[in-house]
Amino acid sequence: MTGLEAILDQIQQEAASQAEELLSAARTEAESTLAAAREEAQRQSGEILSQAQRQAGAIRERAESAARLEKRNQLLACKQQLIREAVSKVCDSLENAPAEEYFSILLGLAARYGQPGKGVMTLNARDLQRLPGEFSEALAKAAPQGDIEISPAPGAMEGGFVLTYGPVQVDCTFASLFQEAYEQLRDAAGAILFAPM
Repeated sequence: MTGLEAILDQIQQEAASQAEELLSAARTEAESTLAAAREEAQRQSGEILSQAQRQAGAIRERAESAARLEKRNQLLACKQQLIREAVSKVCDSLENAPAEEYFSILLGLAARYGQPGKGVMTLNARDLQRLPGEFSEALAKAAPQGDIEISPAPGAMEGGFVLTYGPVQVDCTFASLFQEAYEQLRDAAGAILFAPM
């Protein structure tokens, strides 16, 4: 082997050795990069999975909360309907009470809502027809603060009466009184209907 061939052979061996080192370093770096990429992908997929689980839990919680709210609203609507029916039955029972009891209730209302001065009590046609003969005298005793006369013209109400003092009207119809006291009646009826047993 000549000197030139030996130099060329040495250069070739050094180049091959450097190429092998470079390839080995590149393989190591590639494996390291691939391992880091796998780790990062696994970490990100874990985060994504964890976030998806949290979101699913939050969605489930909102759905359960909405279902509880809907159930409570339906129960409340049902209770309110039952209370309205109970109040309506009480109003009907007052309107259809026996005459003596009914007119006694009217006297009590007149005593409570009567005003000083001259007033006119308007009843419905049914009540005018079944009005007891001594009602005017009983009315004068029940509401002594004013002079109340009974109007011969019927009013358009179901039960109760309207007192008129000049331009002022005092609505003592059962519907109006029940409407005015609805919240108290609702609470009382609710306590009775839905009391724990």
